[in-house]
Amino acid sequence: MTLMSGCDRFQPEEVLLPKSDISLTIKGVDQIRYDQDTWQLGHNSEKNEFRAVNDKLTDWMILRCNAAPTYVGQSVTCYLEYTTADDTKKVNGLTFTVEKNDPSGFIWLWNDERKIGAVVKDLSMFMQKTP
Repeated sequence: MTLMSGCDRFQPEEVLLPKSDISLTIKGVDQIRYDQDTWQLGHNSEKNEFRAVNDKLTDWMILRCNAAPTYVGQSVTCYLEYTTADDTKKVNGLTFTVEKNDPSGFIWLWNDERKIGAVVKDLSMFMQKTP
């Protein structure tokens, strides 16, 4: 019925914003789900790159943006690389919109064209700066 009515069931309010941890969701299906006990996070603020990789190095997500995603409504163009059950996908030139961010560094990003939602974490606020 949803398809016939023209409604789009893959909206950020339904598939992205309810997420509370690092993740990658494509058309409502979780591709990557971070687990703090078995995954590691990385962030390179100079490259605007966010990484999540499991301890076995079998699953990962890399999101590299043309600018730091910092404020709601901002659009950034990104390269996305992620693993599936049997493949590694690489997509360049995806436009994401910052849908939400919070003081702890989490950033919710949405690509409307392909219905991709990513939650990443800016770790730069936790990095100690040397004088």
